[in-house]
Amino acid sequence: MENLELTNSKKPEQRDQEYYSALVDKLEQMEGEANNGRGVQHIKYIINSLRRGNIDEAKVDCFNQSDKFDSIPEIKEVIKRELFKEGEKHPWSLFEK
Repeated sequence: MENLELTNSKKPEQRDQEYYSALVDKLEQMEGEANNGRGVQHIKYIINSLRRGNIDEAKVDCFNQSDKFDSIPEIKEVIKRELFKEGEKHPWSLFEK
């Protein structure tokens, strides 16, 4: 799996619309390939929130739909790494050491 590698290029506080546009592109690609090419509806909600620049809403969508990510671990990892700042609470924080 190819890493987005955006985290290394910009510190979380410097993330801007260009950063999130690249994240949207990556998530759209991954979402389109998921579920035998049928996509994943809850990822589309997150993509739409990011596209509108509503980062907080995208994060809330992750929390609200967190139980549905088990079938798409690659997308979950990209979201954890790229949407949430290092050390920031995310939906899967409770399950990590």
